[in-house]
Amino acid sequence: MKKTVPNDTELMEVEVEVEVEEDLEEVADEVVANSDLCERLMERYGKSSAAQHRHLCASAAAMRTVLQEEGLPLTPISYFAATISAINDTTATVPLSSEKKDSLLLDSNASSSLSSFLSILLPLIPPQSLPSSKANDAVSVLVSLLRIPKVAVSPPTVRSVIKSLGILMKFCDLEDWSMVKSPFETILSFSIDKRPKVRKCAQGCIEEAFKSFQCSVVIREASKVFLSLFNSYMPLAIELNVSPVVAGSKSEMLSKPEHLEALHMLNALKLIIPCISTKVSLKIMSELYKLFSSQFSPLTRHNLAILEALFESSRAEVIIIPVADNIMVSLASYVSSGEKNPIDTVFSASILLKSCLDKLHAADRSIWIRNLPLVFGSIAGLLVSELNTSSQAADILKELINHHIDRRIFMASETQPSDDKFLSTAESNALKFICDVFDNMLRSCGGDPNEHILAVISDLFLKIGEYSYLFLKGVVLQLAELVRLANGDMTKMKHLQECIGSAIIAMGPEKMLTLIPVSLHAEELTCSNIWLVPILKKYVVGASLEYFMEQIVPLVESLHQACQKVKRSRVRKNLQTGIRALWDLLPAFCRYPTDTHKRFGSLAELLIVLLKKEYCMHENISLALQELVNQNRNLVRSTQVVGDSGKPSTVYTVDESNAGSQSVPSRYTKKFAIRNIKALASCSVTLLQALTDVFFDSSPEKRTYLKEAIGCLASITEISEVKKIFILLLEKFQSKDEMGESEKLETCSSVDKGVKTKVDEQEAQRCMIMEFASSLVGGANEDLIDIIFDYLRPALQILMPVLLFLTFLSTLLFGILQEHTWFYSSRFDEMMDLFLGLKIPVDIMSLRSRFACFHTLLVYILKSDSEKKNAKAFLILNEIILTLKDSKEEARKAAYDVLLQISCSLKNLSAPNSDSPYQKLFNMIMGYLSGASPSIMSGAVAALSLLVYKENDICFSVPELVPSVLALLQSKAKEVIKVSFHPILNPLCFCYFQHLLQLLCVEQVVLGFVKVLVSSLQASDLQKLLPDIVHGVLPWSSVSRNHFRSKESIVTVIMEIVIRKCGSSSVELVIPEKFIGFLKTVKEVNIFISCRHKKYGPEGELQMLVSWPD
Repeated sequence: MKKTVPNDTELMEVEVEVEVEEDLEEVADEVVANSDLCERLMERYGKSSAAQHRHLCASAAAMRTVLQEEGLPLTPISYFAATISAINDTTATVPLSSEKKDSLLLDSNASSSLSSFLSILLPLIPPQSLPSSKANDAVSVLVSLLRIPKVAVSPPTVRSVIKSLGILMKFCDLEDWSMVKSPFETILSFSIDKRPKVRKCAQGCIEEAFKSFQCSVVIREASKVFLSLFNSYMPLAIELNVSPVVAGSKSEMLSKPEHLEALHMLNALKLIIPCISTKVSLKIMSELYKLFSSQFSPLTRHNLAILEALFESSRAEVIIIPVADNIMVSLASYVSSGEKNPIDTVFSASILLKSCLDKLHAADRSIWIRNLPLVFGSIAGLLVSELNTSSQAADILKELINHHIDRRIFMASETQPSDDKFLSTAESNALKFICDVFDNMLRSCGGDPNEHILAVISDLFLKIGEYSYLFLKGVVLQLAELVRLANGDMTKMKHLQECIGSAIIAMGPEKMLTLIPVSLHAEELTCSNIWLVPILKKYVVGASLEYFMEQIVPLVESLHQACQKVKRSRVRKNLQTGIRALWDLLPAFCRYPTDTHKRFGSLAELLIVLLKKEYCMHENISLALQELVNQNRNLVRSTQVVGDSGKPSTVYTVDESNAGSQSVPSRYTKKFAIRNIKALASCSVTLLQALTDVFFDSSPEKRTYLKEAIGCLASITEISEVKKIFILLLEKFQSKDEMGESEKLETCSSVDKGVKTKVDEQEAQRCMIMEFASSLVGGANEDLIDIIFDYLRPALQILMPVLLFLTFLSTLLFGILQEHTWFYSSRFDEMMDLFLGLKIPVDIMSLRSRFACFHTLLVYILKSDSEKKNAKAFLILNEIILTLKDSKEEARKAAYDVLLQISCSLKNLSAPNSDSPYQKLFNMIMGYLSGASPSIMSGAVAALSLLVYKENDICFSVPELVPSVLALLQSKAKEVIKVSFHPILNPLCFCYFQHLLQLLCVEQVVLGFVKVLVSSLQASDLQKLLPDIVHGVLPWSSVSRNHFRSKESIVTVIMEIVIRKCGSSSVELVIPEKFIGFLKTVKEVNIFISCRHKKYGPEGELQMLVSWPD
């Protein structure tokens, strides 16, 4: 059949009609309820040339005339009565016939304009002002109007009438089906109309109608009406469902009107499925699942949308349960077809499977457990698709695992994991099927599973927990095989290691090593599965110390013995690598072990032996002790400890970069940790003495680890024992000092003879004592702190030149100040004298340690509000500010960093005010702006520049800050310019000129401060300081370009920023007249910058700024 193509005139009429309809919808929203509707319409459309607008205004004017003649008020309810009467008069003269001669009796323009007027009018009528009987009469009039063929073919008229019917239905008695039936059936008949706007309007009205129904009888009857419509189109829908869809084209059947109506019916169903009666919903769902197939069809998206709407409703569980199995099978079949179907629909179906499973989980556990394997199996098949698809599938599976896999199900089981009954329960069978899906997937992946498969398996391990040993045994073995196939390829190993790490966390190292044993082959002298050891090192948590000592240690000993027998160097090297790797497991097995209180005594004996015999074990032993002490001590100290209820803690997370990211095992309650601490403390003295002995015989690198372990053990050891160890240590080295006096004389004579000698051993020992003492500070009492501090003072006279000592001293004092606040008041003067008497260190680490102490001391001084101590504060601040002018960048950065830290610490103490420590800091820095040397003056300005850059609000919290800095720009500028032109002609002025050059360095820094200031401030804040800034910097714009070009450049940049932020008009109001020419030049440059920025981007602008004014 040949289609008729509309001509240009028809197309234009359609476009105008659409515009007018949209315009009418806008005016309906704008009209105020109490206003005269006719007047508003005349105001808006009185001058319009559109035919529909003219007809609308004419109808409104006619209704207004009728009301005025009858003396009725111009209210919405009066307009409504007149309009319905007019429509009724129009339809009364026209018989309900489709014959052309009858239709000619109707004025289509009048009916269209009246219906449009009515649709605008009805929303303005108050809810209680229209009786239901009158509303029912109006419904009858409008239904009769729609039965006239000439009206039914006009989309705008039909839309207006349907919209009016939808509103009038709410005025009817919604508990009386006889009153609601007529408008409901009429609107429903148009919900499958071929005209999109008519259909959309009707479907919206049907949805609103169902939402407004509260009476069960009305809902039931309305649902039956829709069910009748649904049943009538089901045969057509089934025909559509089996029709093939070629990629990029539509089914041929969609060209038939009746098939399109079936699709429109399904669209309407999507809107109302949450609202129709349960009985009808069940009937519809029992038929609807027949429209699902494993292949995509024209109905697929509609069916998925209906299910999505249903699952979002509150009654979903009641409706789904009777047909759940059928729906799940249909959806799973579609998902299993994978990329044969449009991928967006596949994921929609996958999400619906998850939603359905979520509903069943709460409603019916038997159906839920029956369908659990089906859902996992179908979605898991998508993991082998292309990466984007597998990534989305992995996300859905992770959510399913998190919500539906719960090991507490097995905990609650009456049977034990060792019983056959346990593995034959419905839950176990379902879980076994799911695990087998991933086992088979790994077997069929060709040795290269993608990261998403492994990520899902990781989540499954962690969720099943210790039961992984029963259900995922095959997966573990497959992962081991994949590692062997990877053969060290790190691109493949990363995700494999994380997956195996999850398995270790879930089932524990003991079970893992049962499945993948690490053992020595006596004949081949090789260690099997040694690749597993580095993964164990990262992921072991909650293991057993007993297992380590009874399984790992004997294995290390057997490797030692084999290593002694072997002759080939390559084999020996491999065995030695295995030994080191196994010893590296010690800290891992000390991560929240299950039997610390039982087995630590035995472990401590082993560690003491290893400390003395195995030099390479010092680091592992130190890390292991830190793990054991810190995890229990932190748990005891924590205010939010794991409760004693035994509930599992947060699920473990797997992060290769941080193996310690696992959460605390549930058994680690506060009570459990206290018991562990007691066990650790019972052996701490012996271990502490052993660590002390090896500390003084170790290299600096090893001492770092040993020092941390000593500090941990000292914190849980009786302080009297710690004190005793330290005093004995001092006595031991003191006796060595006395014995070495005669050796010093010989050393001096050897120096006289020109023999080079090593650094005095006694000085190195004193440095080590300082390093050792710093590890004891954390848990020390006042007595021990006094002993440590008293040891420092005489040591200064001997070790002052030793830079290493300065580092240890600063670190030690910083530890004391941080941990023991009482020390400030009792030893403050001595401490300050000690610090200020030290030579300023040259190496950056010592300098940062010194500044860290200064930070703590200065904050204390400014808080204390003591004039005597304030004098000491200036000495500290002097050193920091002078360092800001240091030639070394690292030193300057250290000074900047400590200054910021001091400022932040003081600001956090209290709100800034005139008496606050924060204000005092700035007052002290600003004190250097007058009467100080140019060097320290410029350093003070540099300090203020930094603080303003980081926190520009200080310009207002310290109001005198900006004026004080700008005042420096007035320092003899005229004399500088004058003398700079005649230094040779006037030799007497030369020295004075050099002094002025130093002052110019200060001005240079001040201009830098202003540049930072204007760059940091918001425009509104900059406006407040604009006069001061402009009057301060502009005098420097006249300095000779030949001599002071850089200053002119800075002033130009400052003014450019000010103009951009505040506007040239604001600047012109405050600028002196003699600088107007300079301002004009800057504005021209600004225009040039803007053009360059548009043409070349920010880089071009930056280049221009750098090159100006060359």
